[in-house]
Amino acid sequence: MTQNNSTQKIIAISILSLSMLWLMWCSTKKQQTEDTQTNQTAETTTDNSACKQAIAAYLQQAQASSNGAAVAKGSSITVDYVGRLDEATVFDTSVESVAKACGKYASGRNYNEGLAFTAGAGQMIAGFDQAVVGMKVGETKTITIAPKDAYGERDEKKLITVPKTQVPQSEQYQIGMQVMSQNGQTFKVYKVTDKEITFDANPELAGKTLIFDITIKSIQK
Repeated sequence: MTQNNSTQKIIAISILSLSMLWLMWCSTKKQQTEDTQTNQTAETTTDNSACKQAIAAYLQQAQASSNGAAVAKGSSITVDYVGRLDEATVFDTSVESVAKACGKYASGRNYNEGLAFTAGAGQMIAGFDQAVVGMKVGETKTITIAPKDAYGERDEKKLITVPKTQVPQSEQYQIGMQVMSQNGQTFKVYKVTDKEITFDANPELAGKTLIFDITIKSIQK
């Protein structure tokens, strides 16, 4: 995805109050998919028609069913996926053609390897984890995941307002910029005033219904 410099910039911040507030109310679920999706966002800046066509082409050549081995809980599997909000808004994908058409291409990513994880082990968001069980090698399925089985509902309690006097180089912060606390937690700059900065600790996709097109590439065991 193409972003302006202000939203791409990652600044390490060491704010004791941020860390303390995080420990007080942070109860978000494990987010392995977010960790693997470095370029994950809810926006696309490319031509929507090209993106839509690339998704349609991928689904057209995919198999709706297969006679291959079936995924069971505990299976080590590799999948290809397209994660989207609608027919032409992709937030992440392991499919190179879709990544290029939808503004998600990362030159350092190996698009041949797919995404590997253990089914049913809680490494993925719940809806994704549940959907792959029973699928067969070579099969492609489109699923819709409600927020409760994805990244949860958006929580306004996860907006943290900090006086600018407590933020090093506070003049650099702009709305939309991603920042990282000393303990490695990621925040987004939500609001900036003359005296304060508000950080948003909600996951990028919190509160959103997600659509995934999933293809089982292989089962290792």
